[in-house]
Amino acid sequence: MKKLFLTAASFLIGLTAYCQDIIITVMDMDTTGCQKVMAFEIVNVSATADAGILTFDWGDGSPLEQHPYSVGPQNSSNSSDYFALGHYYSLGGNYTVDAQAVSNFPNVNISLQQGNQVISVFGPSTCGFSYTSVYLNGGGCSPGSLYSAHLDFTDNQNNITTITGSNNMYSGLDPSKAPYTVSINDAWLIANNLTQSSADVIISGFQPDGQALYVNQSFFSVNWTTANVIPDPAFAYGGAWNFVAPLQTGNLNLTLYNLTCTAMTSNASVSIVMPSQYIPNTAGLINANVTGNVLTFEVSPLIGNTWFNIPFTFPGATPAGTAFCFDVTISYAGDANVNNNTGQICGVVVNSYDPNDKQVNLGERLDPDTKEKLVYKIQFQNDGNFNAVNVKVTDVIDVNLDLSTFRVLRSSHPLASSVNATTRQVEFMFNNIMLDASSDNLAGSQGFVVYEIDENANLAVGSEIENTANIYFDFNAPIVTNTTYNINQYPLGVNELDKISIQMYPNPVKEDVTFKGAIVEAVNVFDLSGKLVLSSDKVMNNTISVAHLNNGFYTVHVKTSTGNSATKMSVQH
Repeated sequence: MKKLFLTAASFLIGLTAYCQDIIITVMDMDTTGCQKVMAFEIVNVSATADAGILTFDWGDGSPLEQHPYSVGPQNSSNSSDYFALGHYYSLGGNYTVDAQAVSNFPNVNISLQQGNQVISVFGPSTCGFSYTSVYLNGGGCSPGSLYSAHLDFTDNQNNITTITGSNNMYSGLDPSKAPYTVSINDAWLIANNLTQSSADVIISGFQPDGQALYVNQSFFSVNWTTANVIPDPAFAYGGAWNFVAPLQTGNLNLTLYNLTCTAMTSNASVSIVMPSQYIPNTAGLINANVTGNVLTFEVSPLIGNTWFNIPFTFPGATPAGTAFCFDVTISYAGDANVNNNTGQICGVVVNSYDPNDKQVNLGERLDPDTKEKLVYKIQFQNDGNFNAVNVKVTDVIDVNLDLSTFRVLRSSHPLASSVNATTRQVEFMFNNIMLDASSDNLAGSQGFVVYEIDENANLAVGSEIENTANIYFDFNAPIVTNTTYNINQYPLGVNELDKISIQMYPNPVKEDVTFKGAIVEAVNVFDLSGKLVLSSDKVMNNTISVAHLNNGFYTVHVKTSTGNSATKMSVQH
């Protein structure tokens, strides 16, 4: 089990009295590799010192962690505090993390703002990464580093994985399969009229954070295979970053370069096929035009490289973990090589936060041999235009949960609760809560209730537990939350997944995917949360259809007569 420092996509927890006394900001420090860092900066904006306890739930069923804090008054030399938290995860996937804060001082009314979010965690077999550069020996006029070169990583079992770089970073490596021999992909060299002129890179192992350790150099040198005096505009690399659902914004970074020392004599044209309902801000782009989901603009003649940042808006209700891609093409009338003109930039939506939602503390898979205790948190927010006098929350408890073990743990405001043993409905009443409208006071518009309940004893394997809450603001129609889902199912046999090597194509896939390397007996497909979304024990001609799956990333487990294998799959319709 590897140590994983958790990241978050910069959310804010505010501690307030009647004015805001303390601000705790949780900052995203790192999003790559086996380690993720979650840093807390605590700033006191009041005139008095404060101390308290930060309680953190990592979302994987582990015990809550508590961390004391202390912070001086405003204008003091000790008016802020800073620390970071780390955690162990044994499986990759999506987790809901949750923070609570309590002051040790009296008369402090604490209100949490966006105190939970969904984050994606790399698994132990995919958290290795390498910063490897490829330099073009072309003098000062060439782009120098070729950021998106294709590299072949040969592991200690002689399996070759080809990875396309993103700003010289290559991710998805299995640290347990070191050493790796790294070379430049032959097909990529040929397509770009290049020859590798330096030795292969040797990775001896990986640091605890997942970064590669090198025996020799960590870079390659390449030369032109034949003299190239004609302009060669090409796609370099790109990144889709900070697509945060509640903010409904994100940014597309794009770098293009001219591989030769001969300047272009006219503008090049760039075309970007965008995901549906993603809208670009075209300010600063030359002759920009949007037709349907295609953005086009022009690039001035260049030597070396040029960089663009294109802001985007997208639907705020997009769930966390939703995968999306941009397809980029650069065109130029006098292009020396059209084989390097296209590229794909993909990302995942983060921090999808519904102010009226329900979360459960355990991962989707529950241990069938253990009677688990589930902790649920229901959050609500008044998005109307006036105070809510009363708020009622109802929740029908799943039949696979033991109603006699129901217990309220904490809430944002005083409440009364009741349980109907016949209908299995639990009711939480926040009478005279006077919840502010979010447009007037964001912190004062939010509330929550947390309760715990046990599973029934001796549940069968495959038993499912689902729960949905209804939130009533005064006499308005109910707001229905998301549905939490758990299943009693034994963990995947992760250690058995590397016995054989199965190739899968195409990837990304639109409709049908085919396997080769062995006769496939069964295929199971899981989404990023670990939920089984496709299972087939009749695989005709080593091919299955995934046409019904939503766009996104999946884990594919393949069973053959000689062993099992697992690989990642991207579905893009």
